[in-house]
Amino acid sequence: MEFGKMLYCATGLILGCIVLSSACKLSISDYKGKLVTNQMLANRILRIETTMKDKLKRHVDMLKTIMEKSSNEGPLPHDMCLEDVAFKKMSGQSSRFYHFHPRLGNDGDITSFFHTSLQRNPYWWVDLGSFYKIHHVEIWNRGSSGHRLRALTITVGPTLQKARSTCAYFNGPARNGQHLVIKCSKKTAKGRVVKLTQRTYKGYMHLAEVKVFAYKKNCVPKEETFML
Repeated sequence: MEFGKMLYCATGLILGCIVLSSACKLSISDYKGKLVTNQMLANRILRIETTMKDKLKRHVDMLKTIMEKSSNEGPLPHDMCLEDVAFKKMSGQSSRFYHFHPRLGNDGDITSFFHTSLQRNPYWWVDLGSFYKIHHVEIWNRGSSGHRLRALTITVGPTLQKARSTCAYFNGPARNGQHLVIKCSKKTAKGRVVKLTQRTYKGYMHLAEVKVFAYKKNCVPKEETFML
């Protein structure tokens, strides 16, 4: 049974026990207040209350065990297989605005950013150094003029010239400083070079950070989930 379903069932049982236990206490209070005079009924109510308390304790213990097991297991195998493969790898861009170099897009610092000149379809790319099966791309938008990030196409390929397989698309516009997590298509998410292109007639491209998460070598995830 999945952890979420187990937690849902355990919580439901506990709530049910609490309600029944409260009802039993009310009945006993009525009996002691001489509203009920049948001794057999009073004894039955006491037995029900005792049984409910025992069940409540068992279900609370079960819930604690489930929570402890979940926390001890750590991240799911699916997450453990992913790593950022773009960090400080060789990168480039279609043009450069002043001193805003392409390496500022994958240096691990979200306070800096790369910046292209005003041009048609500006782009930024990173060479991962090896072929990877890419799961998703994370982008931190610039803290100002963030609305410029729109019509973004992420493509993958063996080289920059052949990075034409569409991984994902972001319509936008984005917000200032927005953190985007864009999942790739399962069929096209293999390659060495990842290219981000803004399909605009004329515009700037500037992003604070780009991370490319791919599957580690010799690591097979338990489940593979791809979404556009």
